[in-house]
Amino acid sequence: MIKTIASLAVISMMVLACNNAQDNAAERKDGYSTAPKTETDSLYHQVMDGHDVGMAKMGALKKYNGVVQSKIDSTQKLPAAKQDKAYLQEVMTLQQQLINAEKGMNEWMEGFNLDSASGPTASISYLKSELQKVTIVRDNILNSLSKADSLLKK
Repeated sequence: MIKTIASLAVISMMVLACNNAQDNAAERKDGYSTAPKTETDSLYHQVMDGHDVGMAKMGALKKYNGVVQSKIDSTQKLPAAKQDKAYLQEVMTLQQQLINAEKGMNEWMEGFNLDSASGPTASISYLKSELQKVTIVRDNILNSLSKADSLLKK
């Protein structure tokens, strides 16, 4: 009888431990859940989605910046009479957009600090502000890459 009770107690503890492990698996170490449960979670995920889209394109920014620099160098090596000044200006403007897009992401990441807001209201306000910022950063990256795609295909 004691063995049966002890066995049931051990089994009960194991079941409870497994259930708790599953519940905790859904929680992130940064305090936000993997599936949005609150407005704060939802905003956090939107901010991270903007970040992730931008970061996925950072390699393309660097690649295009190199291609653009090559175009600038080769155009500037031509005699002045053979240089397409309008194209050169477009490529130089594109280069600045690519540089600014990369710089924008790096600056946003350096400034992003979840710990700066304490309490639900402050966190929501902070994340709304960060969502606006990261959306601009993401759009700058995507727009500069789109312009690079069209300009460099000429």
